[in-house]
Amino acid sequence: MATRMRFFRMFHRFSKDELWFLNQDVNDSDLIDGWVRNLNSKRVVSVIALLEGRVIANAVLMMKDYGAKKHIGKIRIAVDPAMREKRLGTWMLLDLINLAVAIGLKILVMRLIEDRDIAVIQGVKKLDFVERAIFKDHVLDMEENPHNLVILTKRLQVRWDDF
Repeated sequence: MATRMRFFRMFHRFSKDELWFLNQDVNDSDLIDGWVRNLNSKRVVSVIALLEGRVIANAVLMMKDYGAKKHIGKIRIAVDPAMREKRLGTWMLLDLINLAVAIGLKILVMRLIEDRDIAVIQGVKKLDFVERAIFKDHVLDMEENPHNLVILTKRLQVRWDDF
C-alpha cells in the first residue's frame, strides 16, 4: 500500500476537532501526495511508526537550510488516537532529538495548545523543553473559542559525550 494512503488512513482516525488544530488540511489527498513526493531531507525529516502495515504515528523535524534560523528545528508529532499514552510519541521525539544533535541543530521548538496538549506539555518539559512564551487567545477552535498557544524550546548539546 502506498505511503500516501497509510498517512491518509491514520489521519482519518483523528476526530474533526483534532484535525482542526493541525497546520494543514490532511483530508486533502493531494496535500499528502505532495508531502510524500516532495520530501526535501535538508528541510524536513519525517519518521513514521508502523504497526501491521498501518501508520500509527508521524514525527516531523522541519529546518531551514539557509539563514539566521538554520540552527533551529521545529517539531510536530501526530499519534493515532488508539496508540496514545503508550509513550510512542516520547520515543519518536527522542529519535528526533538525537537526529537534531547529529546534524548540528542547536535549538528545537514545539508549539502546543495549552488546554488541549496538557500531557504533551508535561512530557516534553521532562525532556528539558522550556516554556518560552504563551500567546493568549492566539488560536481558535472550530466554534471560534480562543485557546493559548505555548512555545517550548530545547537547547541541544553540540554532541553527545561517550562514557
